[in-house]
Amino acid sequence: MISKRLITGVIFALAMGTSYAWGQEFEADPQSIIADIIENIVANSEDENIDVDALAEDLIYYSENPINLNSTTAEELGRLLFLSDFQVRALLDYVKDHGELQTIYELQLVVGFDFSDIRNLLPFISISSAQEPSRRPLFQYGKHDMFIRARSLIETQEGYTPAPIDNPTATRYAGNKLGLYTRYTYSTRGGFQFGFVGEKDPGEEFFRGSNPYGFDHYSAHMQISNVGRVKSLVVGDFNADFGQGLTLWTSASFGKSPDPMGVRKRPRGIYRYSSTNENEFLRGVGATVALGRFEVSAFGSYKKIDANITDSLIDGNYAYTSRPTSGLHRTPNEISNKKTLGEFVAGGNVNFSIGKLKAGVTGSLVNLDAPYDAPNQPYRYFEPPLENRANLGIDYTYGLGNHLIFGEASTTLGHGSGIVSGGLLRLHSLLTMSVIGRYYEKDYSTYYTGAFADGSSPANESGVLVGLRFLPYRHWQMAGYVDAFQSDWLRFGINAPSRGRDYLLETTYSPSSRISFMLRYRLKQKDKNQVVDGESTRWVVPYTQQALRFHLAYNPTREIHLKSRIEFSWYDEENLPQESGIMVYQDISYRPRQIPLTLTARFAVFETDSWNTRIYAYENDVLYYFSIPAYYSRGSRVFLLAKYSIGQDIDIWFRVAQTFFADQDVLGSGLDRIDGSTRTDARIQLRFKF
Repeated sequence: MISKRLITGVIFALAMGTSYAWGQEFEADPQSIIADIIENIVANSEDENIDVDALAEDLIYYSENPINLNSTTAEELGRLLFLSDFQVRALLDYVKDHGELQTIYELQLVVGFDFSDIRNLLPFISISSAQEPSRRPLFQYGKHDMFIRARSLIETQEGYTPAPIDNPTATRYAGNKLGLYTRYTYSTRGGFQFGFVGEKDPGEEFFRGSNPYGFDHYSAHMQISNVGRVKSLVVGDFNADFGQGLTLWTSASFGKSPDPMGVRKRPRGIYRYSSTNENEFLRGVGATVALGRFEVSAFGSYKKIDANITDSLIDGNYAYTSRPTSGLHRTPNEISNKKTLGEFVAGGNVNFSIGKLKAGVTGSLVNLDAPYDAPNQPYRYFEPPLENRANLGIDYTYGLGNHLIFGEASTTLGHGSGIVSGGLLRLHSLLTMSVIGRYYEKDYSTYYTGAFADGSSPANESGVLVGLRFLPYRHWQMAGYVDAFQSDWLRFGINAPSRGRDYLLETTYSPSSRISFMLRYRLKQKDKNQVVDGESTRWVVPYTQQALRFHLAYNPTREIHLKSRIEFSWYDEENLPQESGIMVYQDISYRPRQIPLTLTARFAVFETDSWNTRIYAYENDVLYYFSIPAYYSRGSRVFLLAKYSIGQDIDIWFRVAQTFFADQDVLGSGLDRIDGSTRTDARIQLRFKF
């Protein structure tokens, strides 16, 4: 039950500092803006380990190499995913109709932008006279960028303790509890990039045992961009994103967000991969060539992925029972699964542009070296096998007056089909609408996908989402969506056909670039198997999750930035009592003007009845590391992040965070068990630019 003392603390936190919220304008910290943008895009995610590296990499690049609004293109502005398609078009039309921008203050005259939009945009743009593009030497005028990071849990988990005397063969982690990461990139203005990533998770060995060559995971790439007809050529590790993600999309996909205008995918084709996800990427060669109105892409990839190989034979071949994707190789079982299964992926895309129409055809072929020894799971009865699975799809985008329509249809050859289609409608200069529908048959499946869906993959689902974005008055913005969906066959954890609804409404008030208030409400209704002690039957029952968020960002001075949030959650399941939760936090960021130092801290308190009412909140972290922890049970959480720059070429980050659970004496289980009520982790990172 939520305590009155906690609610009293909430009211104080929200009131703190508002009397100082008006004053001089401030210069935003790009890393803070990037954090806010990423939080909004992944707002509905409940994955603490979501991979946002590709998104962050673009934002970091453009914060250090700003886009000149007087000479940019729709494709370049489209890389800023927080801008809607209409906002991209509005910026380009403004420059076309009124001539070159002379000052950033003109952005207030661009239709569809309020203070919060302009605040988010400023770190990534510049304004100067347009210049004719000139071809720069491919390998000259390069920049080197090097990261080194170490992280560790302060408490000692059971996996790092000696085996007990009475059980000397008990399983323990093979390595120490230090996690290590390094990243290097060399890029030139002429379009050449080379880089590599190395990572060792806590508990994994380093330069010994299963990792005699150092890190547990290595990734490397070389990319050439926009050289003659070659739009992109990548050797090594890369992503391939086409259409609306229904046939082939290898990078992270973020699904629904509070901005309903973000439902359309913006494919990047073939481009380098530099993340730490150890399984979900391509390794080989890929290229895109421009031929007049056509662009032709082709790629081939082969790599080893983690899998649990069994002793049983299917048609004379050893089979696998699962494909772990955590990338952890700490115990003998995890190490035995490491890189045991070969994965071959090949495919390509041909697209063409005529006027306002852009259309394409995408094909992919996937084959794994071993058959799948599938357990008896009825919900997977119609899933096509992964041996020589082929997918073929067509996609389109068409500008129809002030509107934009898009879609993709795809089929798993010999099995089912799927289609996703929608439109972004500009009903008025202050009112935009999005509509997207999808229908995925139960025997449709694709290996790498990013298509719009409520479930984890576009299969066995149909539905329609309608969203609105409205600027009713100056400084006010309203956005929301309604999504109705259903499945005609069983799903994981649902032993019957099911349906659901998802509603979200968000209102933002931004009277200046220095203060913003946001109110968000979300309600989601779905079905699930109900687990009752002593009952073997799993009845399918409806359940409802609700969340209500109040968020205030205010900056009393140029040096001090404050954020306050209170969030409530509720969970209702048929035949069970209602559960509830609350989380409150106060953030403070301090950037003295005379010292290249940034300090960011958070104090949060939370109380939830169970895991069902957990609350996720994005946290600031070191560059290229992202935290979206779940707040659950009863307790508090604090973190401190410090960044110090030495000149223009060296940055140092240090972060420590601790969660205290008031009603638990033991945290975790198995080898992750901690005897105590706190969990503390620390990170230090260095960046060298030369």
